[in-house]
Amino acid sequence: MKKQVLIAFCLSVVFGLAVKSEAQSVVINEALSSNSSFDYDDFFQYEDWIELYNDGGILNLSGYYLSDDPDTLDKWMFPSSNPGLTTILPGGHLRIWCDNDEQQGEDHTNFKLSSEGETVFLVEPDGTTIIDNVTLGLAQSDISYGRTCDGCAEWQFFNVPTPDAPNSDIPLPVSTLFINEYQVANTNTLFDEAFNYHGWVEIFNPNDYQINLSGYVLELGGDQHTFDNNEPWKTTIDGNDFQIFWLDGNPALGSNHLEIEPTSSGTLNLLGYDGTLVDGVEFDASTPVDVSQGRSTDGSPLWTEFSTPTPRVTNALQIIPPATLVINEAQSDNFITYTDETGEYEDWIELHNPTSSPIDVAGYYITDRLDRPQKWQVPVTSGDSTVIPPGGFVVLFADENGSQGWNHMNFKLSSFGEPLALRSPDGFTVADSVFIPELSQDRSWGREFDAHPNWIEFFIPTPNASNGVNSIENAGSEVAYTLYPNPCLRTTPVHFPAAATIYSHTGQPVRHIQGKGTYNLDLPRGQYLVVWPQKMGASTQASRLIIQ
Repeated sequence: MKKQVLIAFCLSVVFGLAVKSEAQSVVINEALSSNSSFDYDDFFQYEDWIELYNDGGILNLSGYYLSDDPDTLDKWMFPSSNPGLTTILPGGHLRIWCDNDEQQGEDHTNFKLSSEGETVFLVEPDGTTIIDNVTLGLAQSDISYGRTCDGCAEWQFFNVPTPDAPNSDIPLPVSTLFINEYQVANTNTLFDEAFNYHGWVEIFNPNDYQINLSGYVLELGGDQHTFDNNEPWKTTIDGNDFQIFWLDGNPALGSNHLEIEPTSSGTLNLLGYDGTLVDGVEFDASTPVDVSQGRSTDGSPLWTEFSTPTPRVTNALQIIPPATLVINEAQSDNFITYTDETGEYEDWIELHNPTSSPIDVAGYYITDRLDRPQKWQVPVTSGDSTVIPPGGFVVLFADENGSQGWNHMNFKLSSFGEPLALRSPDGFTVADSVFIPELSQDRSWGREFDAHPNWIEFFIPTPNASNGVNSIENAGSEVAYTLYPNPCLRTTPVHFPAAATIYSHTGQPVRHIQGKGTYNLDLPRGQYLVVWPQKMGASTQASRLIIQ
């Protein structure tokens, strides 16, 4: 019997015969949707990949399909010209490179995987019957998502991916890390994903490689927190980088929220997953409000007090004030609106220089994640391409494809809404920020006029062009109210041209402005909605106020 199976397999390879066992069972087994340095293809390129596993008899996948689009299940077909490539033996694996570059070989698809999350499908030759599918969420670079064992129903993240090999959790050595800074009483330094202020601790990774804290333990007094591996993008620290964790006693809010609250002083220890002591510091719960305790320089044995805390950045940070720049418009579902240099319709963000002098945005950071403030940096090697002329614009494409040009970022925008922040070259100081709401296809979210505080939905987007020049009168009898300065610091007086009500991000009124004048608001950092008086026959107007 074994000889017959071997002969059948050899015939399939030599003559291209499709051999299909009655007991066939093939599944998507593992995927790496953000391969930055793990392993490379035949062209020495780090590409995303999908691994299949066959738990049944010999199977030739020729004519089957892979897709990342539920509306186009026959997006990429396994070739029929190379059965040696498409045949999986019992208990075997098959890896397919997802790099949108079919010219590199028959095991390269015509689509890429998104590190922002998507669903991938394995489809029968009829192009409609789904054999298997898996939804890939956010991805951390070089960490794969796979079944806990080959063909198992449960899935998990793997710090060490296992392409073309059985899925297994391979432990990495415990690495050197430092508890670098902490803040006990945080009322306006930094807010979490729900815009709440908590105490926090920062951990510094001095190594040249990333470290996932899954399995590591933080302990303070009698309280302990073991880091899970449910959201590795929140627990992984890039090489020579920093990550903060919230001391709020509420781990249900996410993998970066700890079962520890800063209520008592004691020794704060970081332990490896094997129980070895990685670092330990004396934790002072009596630290003044909005002041942090940190190492004088990253990893130094000397500690000091920071009146200006430095979460997620070096303790030796040199503040670089940003130029006067604004995020002017953004589109998160571009179907037929605007193409990039290659003719593709991609998400985009428009920056605007409202000043009378040119501004070079090289070195600035843009992110759509509160926990990754330095997600993408404008290249510093693109010459004058990054210079925005006076009153000018620049469009940055959110397509996860930096190979297409300096203005192509490493993330996409979500059409369901998300935050955007523009930071100065210090990676910390905010130049501008906005929350993009859920948008319909081919609509954009932009300032009512260039650099204006009011944001509206555009039925006809204006990428790389003016949103309109501000005027005193607009929309008939409605007055365009302007706050200044905006954005502003917590202690900066703000001028209001009329009476208004200020609402928090949760919709609660926090201040009533009685009339025209300059007011000391003393509100926590964040975004607020300012609602102006309604005139007869006019719609309600609102402005966004940003306190940094």
